[in-house]
Amino acid sequence: MRPLAGVVLLLLAAAYPAEARTDRPPTGRAARAQRLYDEALGYIARSTIEARRLAIADLEQATLIDPGNPEIELTLARVYYQAGFLKNARLRFERVARLAPTDADARFGLGQVWRRDWLKYLEPAALDRAVENFSTAARLRSDQCDPWLMLVPLLLEQHNLGAASAAAEHAADAAPERPEAELALAMTSYRSGQAGRAADLFRRAIPRLPKLARERFEDISPVASEQDTVALHRLDAAGQREFVRRFWREHDPDLTTPESEAQLEYWARVTQAYFLFFDAHRREWDERGEVYVRYGPPEGAEYNPLGERLSVRFGTVGEFPANVLRWDYPSLGMTVTMQDRLLSEYYLLPITRDYDPDPRPDPDSLAARSGSLATRGGRGVFPRLPPGVRPLPVEGAITRFEAAGAPRLLAQIETPGGPGGDLKAEWVVVDSAQHEVARAGRELSPSPCDATELRVADFATELPAGRYTVGIAVNDEAGRRGVYRENVTLGSPAEGLALSDVAVSCGSPPVGERTVRLAPNPAARVEGSEPLVAYFEVYRLRPGSNGQSRFQYVYTVRSAEKDPRIWIQRLLAPRAQPPEISASREEENAGPLRRQFVSVPVQSLPPGRYWLEITVRDLIAGTEAGGRASFVRPGPEPLRN
Repeated sequence: MRPLAGVVLLLLAAAYPAEARTDRPPTGRAARAQRLYDEALGYIARSTIEARRLAIADLEQATLIDPGNPEIELTLARVYYQAGFLKNARLRFERVARLAPTDADARFGLGQVWRRDWLKYLEPAALDRAVENFSTAARLRSDQCDPWLMLVPLLLEQHNLGAASAAAEHAADAAPERPEAELALAMTSYRSGQAGRAADLFRRAIPRLPKLARERFEDISPVASEQDTVALHRLDAAGQREFVRRFWREHDPDLTTPESEAQLEYWARVTQAYFLFFDAHRREWDERGEVYVRYGPPEGAEYNPLGERLSVRFGTVGEFPANVLRWDYPSLGMTVTMQDRLLSEYYLLPITRDYDPDPRPDPDSLAARSGSLATRGGRGVFPRLPPGVRPLPVEGAITRFEAAGAPRLLAQIETPGGPGGDLKAEWVVVDSAQHEVARAGRELSPSPCDATELRVADFATELPAGRYTVGIAVNDEAGRRGVYRENVTLGSPAEGLALSDVAVSCGSPPVGERTVRLAPNPAARVEGSEPLVAYFEVYRLRPGSNGQSRFQYVYTVRSAEKDPRIWIQRLLAPRAQPPEISASREEENAGPLRRQFVSVPVQSLPPGRYWLEITVRDLIAGTEAGGRASFVRPGPEPLRN
């Protein structure tokens, strides 16, 4: 394998013969230059710092003797590049390009120089020049894989997905046996919205990679919690494979699809980070690669930003200069500062006792990003939808009931849509081992809350007690997609009085119906003059000698809004809360099971979020049980211009 980042392909001129090369035996000055050139090739083959220095001296002398020889100039440019003398390398590559305008190697070398310059200084002009030169090299040698391959990550950084996809296709055509080319094709396929194709390509390419590269794709430690990482490393090989499968299934934003979009996003990030930041000599990438695979590309980046301290202290030894790179993720409320403490373009997190330098998103910023899914501890953040998919807003709710003494799960989904649109929903339930235990699909119907603007669907199933994850996906005829997922625990029915979850419904409670059918209101909105309608079930009431049970239920509505001010402000100037609404009622019931609707007048409540709390007392057994549900009173819609 020849990793792309930090690697010079081959320094020997024979690797890519220069256009002006000739088979005529040199004479005179040309012969002297040839002898120095051949001696330099011997030094290059030793691969030591001293040998490289001697090779440079011979090659510089040879270019003075035979200044028009592009082959010698090209080899010297490559040695300069390998030694880190980027300006000298650029000047020599440019000279070769003038001597032999159709020489692809000079253009490839210039692309490498400008690429490295861009990675260090982040100047857009350097990125443009790198792309320009790699593109020229690819056109001159369209059957060579490497120029196309080098273009792919750079074009993605320019947000030119179409050109990057075309370059990946050319790379795969030129070298179908190279797994790196297949990786590039997988990455661009995923970025183009072809998740199924990307999954197939990744699964073919990753096992063919050498161990160092393959481990980057298989390693979940960058995005896993410390506890997960410790647990993973205690397992044998088979156990680790199962642990990784479950990890990605647990963080799969869309359980209805065969692939985990979070895992595909992770693999695409690993591919980009590998192409850009992996150093073959160090056999690793630096902190840039680590942060990239966790959070994706930064929204802003600065090299040696104003106000940053451009030095680092090493104990009592002294203070030494350091370069600083800052990556900004404002949508995550996070800034990542990295230091190049050895001035070698190898970045690490700062060493400090004042704070934990490991980057983590701000919890409030993360909570505000409804389109993102975070791994445990916020060590990784992934989009809920794959690239190219337009989002469809969805609201969902999970309610737990009992049926014949076993847990029953009800899931409701709601999305905007008129009565004429084609909207379909699919739900999947997986157990704690991340194995599928239920799946169904159906079309959405007009909502009883608002038949002209909303569509709803519900799903139900009976399951054994345990921990589950519910996933629902909604698709419309325009190709938009919305996803909803929720973790839920179903407990075994306990002894004595118990309540189901409290479900907020639409409209007035039904009268005289023998079968209960909830009107889905997963957003739990109560608008205008409508009352709050809620439904719950009471289990295991104790009947009296006449077979009748007697119970009392009390409902209370109180504000769920939190005062965002600091504690001293809350203490000195407490904000007035809306008055509580409370009422009670006694009922008789035939048998131990009661299905109950309540209607609460909430027209007087101001806009905001509220709790409905239910308490049920068994008047015969003297026992008590409770439950609650949240609902929202929307404010007036803002005026539109």
